[in-house]
Amino acid sequence: MKADPDQPATLPVAHPTAPRRLLPLGALAAGFGLMQLVAAQPETTMQPITVKAQFETDATSIRATSSSIGKGTQDIRDIPQSLSVMTEKLLDDRKLTTLKEALHHVAGISFAAAENGTDQDIRIRGFPVATVGDLFIDGMRDPSQYERDTFNTERVEVLRGSASMLFGRGSTGGVVNQVSKKPQLSDETEVQLTIGSGDLLRGTLDFNHRTGETSGLRINAMNTVAHNGGARIDKQGLAPSFSWGVGSADEFNVSAFYLNVNNVPRPGIGWLQGGVPAGIKAGDFYGFASDQLLGRAANGTLSQVHQFGGGGGELKTQLRQGSYDRQLWSSTNRYAAGTTQDNLNAATLLTRAGLTPRKDRYGTTYLQSDYSNSFNAFGLRHEVLAGVDAAQEKAARDSVVPGTNPTLRPGTAVGTPDDGSALANTLQWRPSSDYSARSAGVYVQDLQQLSPSWKLLAGVRWDRFKGDFSQTAYSATNVPTRTATTLSNSLWSYRSGVLFQPAERATFHFSYATSFNTSTDTYQFVTALTANTPPEKSRNLELGAKLDWLGGKLSTRAALFRTEKYNERNTDLDSAGIAYLLSGARYAQGLEVDVVGKPAKDWEVYLSLSYVPNAEITQAADTAAGANTLHKRVGLTPKASGSVWLSHQATAKLRLAAGFNGSSRTYPLTVAGANSAGPWVVADAMAEYQLTPDLRAQLNVTNIANRTYGDQLYPGFLVLGEPRKAQLTLAFLF
Repeated sequence: MKADPDQPATLPVAHPTAPRRLLPLGALAAGFGLMQLVAAQPETTMQPITVKAQFETDATSIRATSSSIGKGTQDIRDIPQSLSVMTEKLLDDRKLTTLKEALHHVAGISFAAAENGTDQDIRIRGFPVATVGDLFIDGMRDPSQYERDTFNTERVEVLRGSASMLFGRGSTGGVVNQVSKKPQLSDETEVQLTIGSGDLLRGTLDFNHRTGETSGLRINAMNTVAHNGGARIDKQGLAPSFSWGVGSADEFNVSAFYLNVNNVPRPGIGWLQGGVPAGIKAGDFYGFASDQLLGRAANGTLSQVHQFGGGGGELKTQLRQGSYDRQLWSSTNRYAAGTTQDNLNAATLLTRAGLTPRKDRYGTTYLQSDYSNSFNAFGLRHEVLAGVDAAQEKAARDSVVPGTNPTLRPGTAVGTPDDGSALANTLQWRPSSDYSARSAGVYVQDLQQLSPSWKLLAGVRWDRFKGDFSQTAYSATNVPTRTATTLSNSLWSYRSGVLFQPAERATFHFSYATSFNTSTDTYQFVTALTANTPPEKSRNLELGAKLDWLGGKLSTRAALFRTEKYNERNTDLDSAGIAYLLSGARYAQGLEVDVVGKPAKDWEVYLSLSYVPNAEITQAADTAAGANTLHKRVGLTPKASGSVWLSHQATAKLRLAAGFNGSSRTYPLTVAGANSAGPWVVADAMAEYQLTPDLRAQLNVTNIANRTYGDQLYPGFLVLGEPRKAQLTLAFLF
């Protein structure tokens, strides 16, 4: 939903129209005083006054000044860690319709292909983003693996570096928070219809209705279908949300979210002579028509924000319950023996293997309360953030009954992609593992104003985690044997920092933060081996600056960092069969830069760059495999990566934009080895024309040169980046 910030509005003085958002209390008081003054004067007829709004929102600007990723809403300048924010406008400008697409435009993020590109395979600074620990919606965990769509997303926030003090387990390389769209006190509806390459047809609805003086209803919906060269997309989403008590001492919101996915995933393709195969087009599909990625995500959230009177602060409480189902059956391709880059041609044969079929079910309940307040005590100004949270997580995994997964898989030729071949779905499933886990945490953080220019941050958190896990093995006659395991951990996490703010638009910071990972921070289930292994621990050191220019219209952020996991799990000869040994260590250090805002009239820029010259394994297991990784560069950690987007309002109705996205050479997973992808750069462009005040047309072309490049990497195969795509969107606002 996009409002025009320069659209005139005629407001009679004696009866002001409700704004899109509640005015600050000071403005309300001023308005009340003006009404009283008018009432005291003799009645006169006044001409309407034309007001031109100039406020910025996530829908009208690519620059954000505040963030909710730190639990309470904070100015970005008061967050002593590297933070990137992608607003709704930027997501819409670049037509980034999934979370994965959005994260491609945040520097320092890469992707593994272990699950053929699900959201679980994200790396920040080379460290895995754990599904159950590092992905959030509105500050609450967003578990499971599913293709997250942005139809209900107002912004995407990426906080880099250790952050267990705020979020508990996980967050070694950072966390990703998706901020949902919430009801506004206005009546406005936007419908977008998109057609594009690959028989794409996408429709979204953003309906907002003011139901009362302090209440509003918002409904976001989405339907997307595409053939996409064989990799089918078929998904639907619905997200209703209702708020009441807006602007009062008690504001409530109840929301629901539903997403159904029935896709054919893009298959992996084998490395060829250590690199991305030449002669393969980016959009070629060599999987089976029977490949499938089925997913369903459903959750409901109830939240309350209570404002204490007399400057007593704010208490936000959220309760969310959700269920998630997922089934994956996909393919990988390998070249016939003797194939080289030189003799690769249309007749070259490809063998098609199958990844192990997966079927998962998750059920979760999360409850958290966060309190924030500012006050004076002991001669200092304090900004306190404190909270408690609790979680109940249940999951179950099924495996395929041996003999029901087809092993006879016909091959194909390079010159015949999307040949229509399909396998009979004879899969039969049986339970293989499950768990039920409970966790609780409590934290407190204080930002102290030591002087007009200096602030000191200190925070601590305690977490308790306990889970009951089981695995089921089967005999040759299909007789099950169940093995149970219990895992229990209690850990402290810390966060500290010093901020120097010599001017309103200048902040320099130095920070230290820790994090920990239990054995359940990925999609893996606990075994007796991992249950006896303590959590991994990490720490992050960062020196950074946040500077605003041109009256605050342009924001720049830069940070020097060192993120280190200093007791990584390894299998050691002395501990084999008993527990993993926390004898491993790795680190990544480098520089991150963001430039966002308006460098000149009618121009907007978004730039995100990462340079990581050093990222290596410093300690490894006392094995031949461990020795082979020692002092080598960590995989999925490119030295340089980044994204840039520049838009120009060429005329009153025409806006043009273009950008680049790229990465230096990248190695798959563990360490640098024989296989690698890149470097690569792809270019995108956009043209938007305002046909009428309520109707606009937008044309996007991505990967203009149709560059073939390795996007998601795994030791045995890779998934190619998206081919050139053209999309035409009509957006109706009424």
